[in-house]
Amino acid sequence: MLNFDSFIGVFTGRKSLYTGVDIGTSSVKVCRLKEGKGSYHIVSFGKREYGESFIVGTEIIDFVSLSSLIKETVESVAPDSKNVALHIPLALCFYTVISASPSENPEDVALEHIQGILSEEDIGKVVVKYKVLPVSITKENIDIAIAAVKRDILEEYVALADSAGLAVQVIDIEPAALNNQFYLNYPDKVIDPVCLVDIGATFTKIVISFGGFPYLTRNIEMGSNSITEQLQKEYLISYEEAERLKLGENLDSVSYEKAFEEVISKIIKKIATETIWAIDNFKDRFEQNVEEIFVYGGGSKQKNLISLMKDCTNKNIEIGKPFYFDGKDNNQEYAISCGLSLRYKGDENAKI
Repeated sequence: MLNFDSFIGVFTGRKSLYTGVDIGTSSVKVCRLKEGKGSYHIVSFGKREYGESFIVGTEIIDFVSLSSLIKETVESVAPDSKNVALHIPLALCFYTVISASPSENPEDVALEHIQGILSEEDIGKVVVKYKVLPVSITKENIDIAIAAVKRDILEEYVALADSAGLAVQVIDIEPAALNNQFYLNYPDKVIDPVCLVDIGATFTKIVISFGGFPYLTRNIEMGSNSITEQLQKEYLISYEEAERLKLGENLDSVSYEKAFEEVISKIIKKIATETIWAIDNFKDRFEQNVEEIFVYGGGSKQKNLISLMKDCTNKNIEIGKPFYFDGKDNNQEYAISCGLSLRYKGDENAKI
């Protein structure tokens, strides 16, 4: 059964959890958790990487090979898993939170907002979900979360899983999955707004959350691959050499220090600038300051990234830990798959 809602909140009660499958632009990551007595533990997690020929931007190019690799990865990491939770990338979905008077009909408010963005013809092509949040920025209003995804995109991801021999039970949106794993690991952060930055291969996703829910999102077409490509262009080196250089290795033709100063730092500064823009936008809309940033994704492993982002943003920045709840550090690239693996059978009354 497809459930386009999101689960977040109090993690209590024994649940039958689905296996989280994160289909990214350069790898597929799988995570399986188990729950008991109000706590969670890792059963298994793993990933398989693939080339640019599988997914370019947001378009699936090689459907057959990608579904085959997904099947192999799930069989390797969680061999008994058939029921899975997937996500729709932020670049392919719409998500926002709007405030309204408690006297207004939430459904009417949500529909009016969508109608102001999409034509009547386009509205029929999307799945729209809304939810009145149990929290609000101001006491005078209610906050309504609205999410939308094109039906053909949902169908493509379901078909991809079907081809891999998997049964899709939940399709989440990416900001919800990122948000959910964060509050599993940092439940004490629910009081103040926080900024989550997921630096992937192709895209960087920015989510500002408050009270346990994502409030503002921003997607940037810039990631760790952007660094590799710019290094290749700047120094006329191969892809393999650029990857080694990006990871901190000195080459005969150029040192990492030089590459960082001339190329890598410029891309990190752009990501930091976009992050501050999102934080300022959140402050303008909701009159709340954001002082903490948690960085996820494979791109967060870039050498010197955290220190430079701190200098650029003047914020407290930490590396996010998706498996901190089970005593593990690092593994930043598993943030989305971890969030997906929190989805469970019977969570139709999810909060978003």
